[in-house]
Order: sequence, then structure tokens, then C-alpha cells
Amino acid sequence: MSAIKITVFAALYSLCLSLYAQTQQLNVVGEYISGATNHDGTGYQFEMVKAIFEPLGYQVNINVYPYQRALKEVEHGQADMMIGMIKHSNMSTLFSFVPHEADKILAIYRDDNVLNWQGLSTLKNKKLVMLPSISENAKEHLPILNNQVRVVNTPIQALKMLKHGRADFIIMTQAEYRDIDDSEARFKSQIIGFIDIHAAFTDSISGVKFKKVWDEHFISYLKSDKAKSTFNRWGVSKNYVTTLNYLTGTTDETPQLYPLK
Repeated sequence: MSAIKITVFAALYSLCLSLYAQTQQLNVVGEYISGATNHDGTGYQFEMVKAIFEPLGYQVNINVYPYQRALKEVEHGQADMMIGMIKHSNMSTLFSFVPHEADKILAIYRDDNVLNWQGLSTLKNKKLVMLPSISENAKEHLPILNNQVRVVNTPIQALKMLKHGRADFIIMTQAEYRDIDDSEARFKSQIIGFIDIHAAFTDSISGVKFKKVWDEHFISYLKSDKAKSTFNRWGVSKNYVTTLNYLTGTTDETPQLYPLK
């Protein structure tokens, strides 16, 4: 009988250890963005996740997928968290309380387009194109975009339309523009707003737990020397300054939108 008890105890102990190990795993996905979420699991956004969760005893497992697949992984509970998510109301995920990054929204046009830039009003009655990933968020922040924008699937499509005169302006983020910038073409750009980039979590008990951890630790991390050095090391110190100013409201250009501690 004692042998049976020992066997049962050992099995239960093993099961408990297994369950504990599972609760300490954080499965993170991201869309490939050079320097932010690289295919090999490096990048400053992935480092951000590790800096918050690893000191608390979590093992961070990383996978990189195309945007739509990464989103589905989180929505279906196959991943716990996605980094680098632009917030949309129709997504069945939990979003971080504050964005982990703010990117500038640009209006990009050909340099042979002679115009007198007068801010957002310049876009009125113009042919505009933008990408689906930012369309809802950008329209929420910039109502002028609501009725006159054509949404295209890829940056290359948008660029071709601009080159061939089928669009007057491309509306996209600064990060997207850096990725497609064509040295053979000559463009100008104007900053017209900012877009929020969030961490998203699966809508489950574990997702609520991970979101709580992130929300409790993110701001203190962002203000730390470690965060600043990470952004600097990856050559994106401007992103750091933009995000910090945006969240803390330290410039007239970026009023504080979130009650930060």
C-alpha cells in the first residue's frame, strides 16, 4: 500500500511541477519588422518583453509570423501575447493600458508635387491611400481621413499609385515608410499625427494575468536606463524619445493622453 501511495504522490508531484512550468511560460508572437521583431527572436520590442517578464521568472518563447497569422495565434489562444499591435475595435484580444510605442503618421507625396502645405487641411479633396493595419486607428485620430481614403493591401501598391499619379498622398507610419523607402524615387513627408502601438493578449484567464503584469511594469521599464540603452543599441533612439514624449506629454506636439505614474 505504501508503495502505491508513493507512486501516486510522485505522479501528483510531477503533474504539479508540469502545471507550474506551464504557468511560467509566455508565448509571444510578432510580425517581422527589421530591428524590432526579427525572425531570430532578437529586436528591441522582443527585448522589451523579456526585460519585463524574465526577472519575474517567466520563460519567454518567441515566434515571428505574418501579421494576420500572428493575430490569429493570439485570438485563438495559441499564443499569449503579440507585440507591435495596432489597436482595432473588432479584434477579440485584450490590449495593454498604454501603447508600448507611438509612431508618427506621415503624409508622403512626390517632391515634384508643388503645394503649399497648410497642415491637415491640405489633404482635403485629395486622392489618399493607406494600409489596412493603420486605417481604423488613423481615422479615429484624424477624422479628415474618414471619407476620402482608399485602403490598399501592401506598401508597394501604395508606392506605385503615388509614383504613377493615381494618388496624391500615402498615409503611413514612419516605420512603414522606412521599410519601403525607394532611393530611386524622390518624396517629401509631413507629420500629421501619431498612432498607438500596443501589446495584445489572448482573452483568457492567463491573458488577463499577463496583461496585468505588463501594465504594472511597463512604464517603470520605459523610464529606465535599460530601456533607453536598448533603443539606442538598436539604432531607434528617436522612437524612444517620440514614445516617451507622447506618453508623458513633455512637448506641445505630443499632449499627454494617458495618466502615467
